[in-house]
Amino acid sequence: MGSVLKSRDLFDLGTDPSQYIIYPGGNGYYFDEAVEDALRKKGLEPTQDDLDPIFYDFLDPEIQRVIQGFERKSQKQRSGASRATQSYHLFDMRRIHFLRFGSTRQPQLDRAPKKFFRVLRGKSRDEIEQHFMVAERVLHPREWLRYLLTIFNLMPCLADAGANRADEETPREKMDTRFIESICELDKDEAFWAGMSREAGLQMYLRRYAILYFDHALQWRPAMPGYLHEFIHRHRVYRPPKKVRLNMAEASRLFETTWENLKKMDSKSFTRLYRKQALKMHPDQGGSQDRFVKLTRLYEKLLKKKGR
Repeated sequence: MGSVLKSRDLFDLGTDPSQYIIYPGGNGYYFDEAVEDALRKKGLEPTQDDLDPIFYDFLDPEIQRVIQGFERKSQKQRSGASRATQSYHLFDMRRIHFLRFGSTRQPQLDRAPKKFFRVLRGKSRDEIEQHFMVAERVLHPREWLRYLLTIFNLMPCLADAGANRADEETPREKMDTRFIESICELDKDEAFWAGMSREAGLQMYLRRYAILYFDHALQWRPAMPGYLHEFIHRHRVYRPPKKVRLNMAEASRLFETTWENLKKMDSKSFTRLYRKQALKMHPDQGGSQDRFVKLTRLYEKLLKKKGR
């Protein structure tokens, strides 16, 4: 089958890897010699470029921002460079696609641009699984079920559940059976786990998916008309943008009433309320200059909306 990338334990960073990052001043930083010494004993000669990806998540946020800007420029400069072709496992491609687009529809993934999957390029199976453990943190609890159904290709079972077919197995039993078959097939896929040592029972990276699946499967209900449609679209709940929510909360606090009451008021009532609050908050009356300015700006903004 040819060579594959493998991983091995080189150095224990402990529970706080940031202790090995040293900041001499400005945006500069370097790594404790203890790390490099330990790696040299393993026969390696690490450079700062080798260590940067390992310690990136533990760097000062401001330095992370600077590095991200530099990497974006470097990627543009390398855009025309030749790249080695690499095939990716369908299970990895499903995970990448969902985490990027949040879609359960994944037609012809093999035809998707390879740049979508470049995060997998040149990584061992252990590194890839560690990457997904971090990337999956963005999933909201209500998204996990859709994610699992998608990456294990269980959505067709869900469609069957809504078709009211007279099978011996219930939709839930059929789904569970298909999931177990899929996860066992993946566990036995030697090409997928190439480079990793085998262990008794289910591979540790698959165990968490099994636990998550049966935890979230408890949320399921029997098939019913419209269940499939509701399942797919239940997450589509409108929430005002964060900036709007902050303005609503601040307006309620400054005018000392609820946002619903502010919306119901006509222009005259709203102006009377503003004058009352302005008198309390005016600096000449011992109020705060900052609160008074914010109150006036919100009043002018909301008054225009009421006028329209």
